[in-house]
Amino acid sequence: MRVLFLFLLLGLVPGTGQAQPDSFSLKPRLCLHHSHQACSLQLSVEWQNEQQLCLYLQSKAEPLLCGREVRQQLQLVLTEHSRFELREQASGALLSQRLVRVLQVDLNAGDQLLKRSRSWGTP
Repeated sequence: MRVLFLFLLLGLVPGTGQAQPDSFSLKPRLCLHHSHQACSLQLSVEWQNEQQLCLYLQSKAEPLLCGREVRQQLQLVLTEHSRFELREQASGALLSQRLVRVLQVDLNAGDQLLKRSRSWGTP
């Protein structure tokens, strides 16, 4: 129990020896868009760490940004659910990940539901 507490206190994950980021925030985690349009998103990214870290979009080889203390806005266009990974720059070790979901909104669906609900109330 004392060893686990020491690992938590030092910010280490047992078995990896990797320092975890002090804070990692990615907002928003949901992007809504209309059909036949791309999902344009202003992503707020924050983290602090003693070591240099890089943020990757899982499907891309190049990092989106790197640093020890990051507080930045990224303008992105997403077409599907996207996983963002925070990795150590030196080793490439994965420290944390977040999923941003992409959902399509159909504005006409509300009218169809309203018409159906009115017909349900009529005997």
